[in-house]
Amino acid sequence: MSSEQSSDREGSLVYLVGLLSGGLILGFGIRSLYWSFGWPNHECLNCSLGQVGASGLDDIALLPAADYSIGLVVAGILVLVVLNAGAWRRTGGY
Repeated sequence: MSSEQSSDREGSLVYLVGLLSGGLILGFGIRSLYWSFGWPNHECLNCSLGQVGASGLDDIALLPAADYSIGLVVAGILVLVVLNAGAWRRTGGY
């Protein structure tokens, strides 16, 4: 096997691992956004909406889960965009 084929195979493996990890990071970030908004005294927004009612919508705040979930979403999108740009550069677009 030539050096160019070996390098291409290693690049494809790194690209695949990067896509999987970027997708997982983005997926965990989006999933954790569910617990990022709500009332400070309650667990989550949807858990207590029936108890508080529509008048409690003015008191919605960011919960501690928002500290990491927004960062995970941004990091996942950044990883996927960088990998996509690298793939376009390698293949010359379409």
